[in-house]
Amino acid sequence: MATQATNQDLQDQLDALRKDFAEVTSTLKAISSDYVQEGQDKIKAKAQQAQQKANESIDMARGEVEAHPYASMAAAFGIGLLIGKLLDRK
Repeated sequence: MATQATNQDLQDQLDALRKDFAEVTSTLKAISSDYVQEGQDKIKAKAQQAQQKANESIDMARGEVEAHPYASMAAAFGIGLLIGKLLDRK
């Protein structure tokens, strides 16, 4: 009789342990999901900031080119010439 009670106690403890393990696993999944979502939100925010700054820079460059078209053409020509000379070297 004592062994049957002991076996039943062990079975009950194993069942409780399984239940606890399932709860811990569920909690870890929830925590990691929240952490991943937070990271994704931060990345999206940084990407939006970078895109906004890039658009501002493009608009500013476009404004400068429109304000000084001949100087812009001269600068583009000079940069192209310089790159051509650098790439032409053997």
